[in-house]
Amino acid sequence: MIDLDRGRSISEILRATLALYRAFPCLFLILAAAVIVPYDLVVLAATGQGPFGGAHESFGVRQLLNVLSFSLVTPLISALHVHAVVMIGQSRRPRLAEVAILGMRVLPVVSAAEIMANIGILLGFVALILPGIFLALRWSVVAQSAAVEHDGWLLALRRSRMLTADHYGHIFGLSFVVGALTVGSRLGVAAVAYGGTSGAPSVTLGIAVDTILASLSALTLAVLYFDLRAREAERAVVDSPSSR
Repeated sequence: MIDLDRGRSISEILRATLALYRAFPCLFLILAAAVIVPYDLVVLAATGQGPFGGAHESFGVRQLLNVLSFSLVTPLISALHVHAVVMIGQSRRPRLAEVAILGMRVLPVVSAAEIMANIGILLGFVALILPGIFLALRWSVVAQSAAVEHDGWLLALRRSRMLTADHYGHIFGLSFVVGALTVGSRLGVAAVAYGGTSGAPSVTLGIAVDTILASLSALTLAVLYFDLRAREAERAVVDSPSSR
């Protein structure tokens, strides 16, 4: 279904992501919805605001939600999607229950890796902005590294640094395209959302949009992770004494 052992350009990564999504739409939607739906409903219950709300939240509430998002929501979605991609790459049909078990099993280390990476990135942005961007690129596949390679959060940070080295332009370009599409899509849908920010139609639409966008983003990063691994392997072959 997908060759995980070759490097891809930005356009090829996007095409591979869409191809995977078209092949297993229900799988990836369910994996994301299982995380996004409870989170968005908890936010609604706690703040009275749906996914398109949040403008009137206090600073403390917003920061608490951000912590919950990057410590649990994003890591779990990433772990679930990358394990599904591993199975597809092995020509196995991913089964929902098996993917869920694998994702939950590695959640503690993936969550720890994401938390430490995000703390570092935040400090980098507070410092001079540019260090934050640099660290965001360096640790762009830390969740995937932690989920697949099972070496602990500290080694996941180091592994992401090794994989992304010399590929910052490639990663930035992909991140820019995905970020622009994600933000543009969400703003576009929010602009036409009806029923206020807490009405049933707006909440339902917001949850659906959050689910799709989170799933596509996680799937794109999973493909990027294997792209970077393939590039590392290709470079190792080129640099080996036998190739000279």
